[in-house]
Amino acid sequence: MGIILSLIAIFIVGIMWARNSEKKEWNNGTCKSDGTKWKHFDNDSQGGRGYVCEKRHRIWISYNVDKDK
Repeated sequence: MGIILSLIAIFIVGIMWARNSEKKEWNNGTCKSDGTKWKHFDNDSQGGRGYVCEKRHRIWISYNVDKDK
């Protein structure tokens, strides 16, 4: 029972860490490297969204950190 609860806790912490990492990278829609806005360029087969900035940096977002509230 303890192993199952530990695995569930690790899974939840992993999801929270991944979402937080994407939110930090998204940076409110602005590339950290050059300060330009991210522009959507593609979607992957599982719903992830690809963005590129003017300097050609790329990120992929799978959580809803890029959606307007």
